[in-house]
Amino acid sequence: MSIACPYNFSAWYGYDQDCSITTDFQSSSAGTINFQDYVCLKTTSYTYSHSGSGTYPAAGDTVYDENDNPLASGYYKIMGTTNVYRIIIGNVASGWPQSIC
Repeated sequence: MSIACPYNFSAWYGYDQDCSITTDFQSSSAGTINFQDYVCLKTTSYTYSHSGSGTYPAAGDTVYDENDNPLASGYYKIMGTTNVYRIIIGNVASGWPQSIC
């Protein structure tokens, strides 16, 4: 099969030009850092993705749910660690994650 050059504009119609690479990781649902709905006791069975370059999200990264929507504000525990990160309107807050569990 050969492709004619130059490419037709229609070949790129709908191409997601702002597509960014994200990293998947396991985490809990949103919780609190007090005794009611305590985040450290939540199961870490959700798969989220983040916009950063590390294995886990860092301050300033945007974290997305399985439908590519930014996460709701709250505290989330990272699977297999004692680390919790705080989300404010989809982004990891400054000074987070912290080892609190």
